[in-house]
Amino acid sequence: MFITQELEIYNKNRPKSKVLWQKALKTLPGGVSHTIRTFGLSLLGTFPVFIKSGNGQYLKDVDDNMYLDCWNGHFAMILGHNHIRVREAIQERLMNGWHFGTNTNNQIELASTLIQNNPGIKKLRFCSSGTEATMYAIRLARAFTKRRLVAKAKLGWHGANDTLFYDVGGLIGVNSPPGLPSKEEAGVITFDVNDENTFELIKKNAKNLAAVIVEPVIGGGGGFPLDHEYLKRLREETEKNGILLIFDEIITGYRFNYGLFQNDLKILPDITTMGKILGGGLPLGVVGGREEIINTSSYQMENPVIIGGGTFSGHPLSMTAGLKTLEILKDSGQDYHRINQEGDKLLNNLNRFFCDLKFPIVATGYKSIVMLHVLSEWIESPSIHEIIKYTDKKREALLHLALFNRNILGLHGLGSISMAFNHENIIKLQNTVEEIAEQISKSPIDI
Repeated sequence: MFITQELEIYNKNRPKSKVLWQKALKTLPGGVSHTIRTFGLSLLGTFPVFIKSGNGQYLKDVDDNMYLDCWNGHFAMILGHNHIRVREAIQERLMNGWHFGTNTNNQIELASTLIQNNPGIKKLRFCSSGTEATMYAIRLARAFTKRRLVAKAKLGWHGANDTLFYDVGGLIGVNSPPGLPSKEEAGVITFDVNDENTFELIKKNAKNLAAVIVEPVIGGGGGFPLDHEYLKRLREETEKNGILLIFDEIITGYRFNYGLFQNDLKILPDITTMGKILGGGLPLGVVGGREEIINTSSYQMENPVIIGGGTFSGHPLSMTAGLKTLEILKDSGQDYHRINQEGDKLLNNLNRFFCDLKFPIVATGYKSIVMLHVLSEWIESPSIHEIIKYTDKKREALLHLALFNRNILGLHGLGSISMAFNHENIIKLQNTVEEIAEQISKSPIDI
């Protein structure tokens, strides 16, 4: 049986990862500090890999298995791993110390670079994660508008802060995740993206609505791009009603071009959250936007909004890695064009293959973001709602397992393409997915 064979191969080739997993289970809840890092393999009764090094487009685990890496550090490593110029910049910074809890010139340099590149960013503050950035964005919006209610897109992943952790993936329809108040108590309403009903929701709640927050491409929720006309109307309706529009660009920022995705869309929100790529692989969150909004966090205000106060905000190493990464990306126009084209082509080729053979797998994404959803049944041209409703998590875990055995590391099916990838890597991805698609779709899943 396919699943039995794949598990035998996987377990046999990763004895050191297995030992580490057994140790991890004794010290970390569920063995991890981020649930998705199991790659769903616990559903199949096995353990995740433990990585010891990365270089370019490849990762190496503790058992010396090599993987073509599509996960790219939660989409952050657009240059690939261990880029020599970023590494050298970090090493140089380390020679003079790495944490001071004070101001540094690199904070000003990175902030200035982001403001120069992006007309929607007039002022900004640094923090240490995307979760913090989106939490602060909501706090700013509520303080600035003096309204309580926030609307967020279903499936939108904005980190695990208490305000926005509703209708996320498997929690859709769950009004109150454990430990959190109900949506009503939290002042949160949710909506389906690319849906006309969104605008009725805005109209109905206009007087109480502080902000609407969306990802221009829903990332962790499944790789679903929002329609351009929908985003334009969202901007128009929020502006008309004095509601702040927040773009979460933690994934899309500097992903498709040198700058925020909003520049390509020609839609400027009031507040933008950023991170991932901008930290060059080190922890970073950013909240920026209109000057009069961000300035409400200044100590010079009579009653400032407290944001960005973390011990590691503006960390010297993150500032250094981020600056060097942006310096490299500024001259990477050809690489942006190449990986965007490769991603679009891979997305279209895989969907054509799945559709022709009626395999219940769907590729979603945009340009260099490519994800795979394994469904419980074949549906022609499924909607976002149908993809989420019929996703088969156990078969998706089997997909990850089979990819590991073929030296590919992916999450959400695949994930994204870094600039370290070459054309042969893309061909390998396509051929491998096509090779295993039938077994993933049709093999008995019970162990």
